[in-house]
Amino acid sequence: MDYFLDLKTDNAEALVSAIQADANAAGAVDAPVSDNGIGLRDHPENRRRGGDQLVSLLLTIPVGITVDVAADQIKSYLRRKRGIREATITWTEETLDADGDVDAIPREQRVELDEP
Repeated sequence: MDYFLDLKTDNAEALVSAIQADANAAGAVDAPVSDNGIGLRDHPENRRRGGDQLVSLLLTIPVGITVDVAADQIKSYLRRKRGIREATITWTEETLDADGDVDAIPREQRVELDEP
């Protein structure tokens, strides 16, 4: 399942550069968000949008880690970054209905950021 972290930020380019620098410093593809394998990375199909500096980053959440736990740990990581106004984890759950058809259900969870 693909998870994304959708962010509103004052400067998307600076944020993406900082995340890439964290990944490079760790010698990894993902910037380490936590000790239990949660990571963030930019990807070639990044969905930067609009004048509000919206950016979507690929979020790695290991099996066994809930979205609630990931949101808490992302919050701690984002505290060290500046200019982030809003953060939401988005993903699509796929389920089979009674007829065997796949239903794609969009889900999201807001990351509660501390007030500045």
